[in-house]
Amino acid sequence: MTGYRLGGLLGRGRTGRVFLAHPAGGHEPVALKMTRQTAGFGREYALAARLAHPGVIRVLAHGETGGEAFLAMEFAAGGHLGTLAGRVDDDQARAILLQAAEALATVHHQGWVHRDVKPANLLLRADGTLALADFGCACPRGAGGGQPAGTVIGTPRYAAPEQSAGAPADPAADVYSLGAVFHELLTGQPPFPGVTLTELLGQHLLAPLPRLGPRHALWQPLLDAMLAKDPGERLSDGQALLDALQHPS
Repeated sequence: MTGYRLGGLLGRGRTGRVFLAHPAGGHEPVALKMTRQTAGFGREYALAARLAHPGVIRVLAHGETGGEAFLAMEFAAGGHLGTLAGRVDDDQARAILLQAAEALATVHHQGWVHRDVKPANLLLRADGTLALADFGCACPRGAGGGQPAGTVIGTPRYAAPEQSAGAPADPAADVYSLGAVFHELLTGQPPFPGVTLTELLGQHLLAPLPRLGPRHALWQPLLDAMLAKDPGERLSDGQALLDALQHPS
């Protein structure tokens, strides 16, 4: 495609693919997200560019070519957070969660909700720092409600119960999703193991949160506060999570 030489496939999503690409002129490689659903990348580009935070993936360009839309982003050479699941100690886990909380605090402070926090959207740079990516599901706080119950926005394994029930976008849902990611980071397993969409929705809505084993038990109170079924009993946003991490009670 014009301006980029495509390399290997980095991943696939519901609506597109992500390639390693080399810009013309010999610049550093980028991650190039491509889809035939040409609407939306301009909005995603504008939002990520406006956030402009070290914890948010840098976006470089967007456009259309050959009937496909593309979004060029910095290439996170360390892959995604799922590669570390079950392989971190408590100090590493805390450092990762702090970075994710800082990124969400920035998103929420600007009045947006990500709505698809999951391991594949938490990318690791070569230096080990974390970057939140993929704002394709993001919308302003309070928007996006009214879809039929069971129409999941985001990824069912990590989506908050009220998000799957069609509630308007709220930062507390991102905190819930990050809690599910954090449980998986600590234990190697998501908090709820359902296979079908029906199983997952039911477990997020009704099943008690599994207790952590002795190795990670110190995280249980924080996970309980992140994964409360009732959003009113949950840490309310990224800043509340950041405060809980920096000033534990």
